[in-house]
Amino acid sequence: MSKYEIDRLLKQGCEQYPDHPYIFEREGDAFVPRTFSQFAGDVYAAAAALLGKGLAEQNIILYAANSYAYTVTDIAVMGYVGVSCTLSKEWKLPDVCRAAEILHAAAVVYDAAREETVSALRRQHPELLYLRIEDMLHLPACSQALTPRSTTAHCKIIFSSGTTGSPKAVMLSQHAMFANWDSLHLRTPFTIDDRDYLFLPLSHTYSGVCNFLYSLCNGMQIYLCSDTKKITEELQMVRPTVFCAVPLIYERIHAACTANGISPNAALGGCIRYLFCGGAYFRPELRKFYKDAGLNMLEAYGLTETSSIISVEYTEPDDFESVGTVMESLEVRIADPDETGTGEILVRGDNLFSGYYANSEATAAAFDADGFFRTGDLGSLDGRKLWLKGRKRRMILLSNGENIYPDEIEAKFAGYPQLSKIKVFAENGQLCAVLYASADCDGDRITEAVNAQLPGYAKIRKTEVIRDSIDTRLK
Repeated sequence: MSKYEIDRLLKQGCEQYPDHPYIFEREGDAFVPRTFSQFAGDVYAAAAALLGKGLAEQNIILYAANSYAYTVTDIAVMGYVGVSCTLSKEWKLPDVCRAAEILHAAAVVYDAAREETVSALRRQHPELLYLRIEDMLHLPACSQALTPRSTTAHCKIIFSSGTTGSPKAVMLSQHAMFANWDSLHLRTPFTIDDRDYLFLPLSHTYSGVCNFLYSLCNGMQIYLCSDTKKITEELQMVRPTVFCAVPLIYERIHAACTANGISPNAALGGCIRYLFCGGAYFRPELRKFYKDAGLNMLEAYGLTETSSIISVEYTEPDDFESVGTVMESLEVRIADPDETGTGEILVRGDNLFSGYYANSEATAAAFDADGFFRTGDLGSLDGRKLWLKGRKRRMILLSNGENIYPDEIEAKFAGYPQLSKIKVFAENGQLCAVLYASADCDGDRITEAVNAQLPGYAKIRKTEVIRDSIDTRLK
């Protein structure tokens, strides 16, 4: 039996701290807890009900916003039923349809906010089983026996790129997702008394693995954000000791602190032990702002294919430039370094994904002959200290942590014959497009049509139509 597996961790928690307040969800003006044993019981009941519907070893799409029911469903599927395929709640109908087809999904679990999209999906795929996530805690009782799934079988699928084009379905196992826990615990020894305010989407590895799944190992309390517009208010209610965010959030906190003359610790509730930042480029001067304020700011780096974490800094004086110290459980090497020591970052370890679902060609291309995963990131290494220098493939990394691949969005514009060239780029934190077009081209109408196929974070905010014979920006 593996040291870290969902079934064993649930039983262990129920034995050691059954009445410990574990997951909190806001109801009205207060956060209401579920104890660890209540959570485990709900997981067992949901798993049995899903198995009773014939979903054993099936791919089950989870298409919803964060909620207590989401955490229950995700763990139930991964631990006992099949494969939890978590989609971004921002995805539109074309993305969801494509995911259902790629995955050969058997069921979709969704929330009320996605009802319109799911109704359209149901018309195109009536063969799927559709379940409201709000009902997952109230499914009819089932006597189906629970057998823990193998820790080496893939139990989660997360899409590495869901903006357009050909997203790749990353397969992760329990063994891979828990592989870095011991290394993280060396840096940040969480306890059952720690409070983690969780607002990042559970559909991503940063939140779904590092914020939530790892809490099974120690019972760290999870407070689920009720509304991202209420983060400021809820930080004061929760007073978290652990907070994970992307640079965009830390930029906003910095601006608010500067404008109002308050300390970042006070803005974050006054009890912070560990701050994590990842998912996008974090400006060194911003990182220094939090360190100088006495906060334990930890820079993290990772990818979906590596179960999120590759490196995290220790709680020591920061150089403000690196992306931390490589996890002790991993091997990292730099491929074909140039004269400055910069080359592609390669990773090998138990945390690596099992492959891309139904895409053996992409899987083979992702690894070198020695079994190292090709991250596509450029970096340098000094001992176990890692620096990130850029991407091999053209990519826009937004400050909210979303990866945008311009060539995929440009491919959607390319379907319009009035356009001969397209350039997608970022300007002042927004996605923009320059369209090289014929005289009768309605650039705004085309952009509107393309945006209708894109999730909110990938929409083009500004379009410029160029009708001259030469546009140097497109060279």
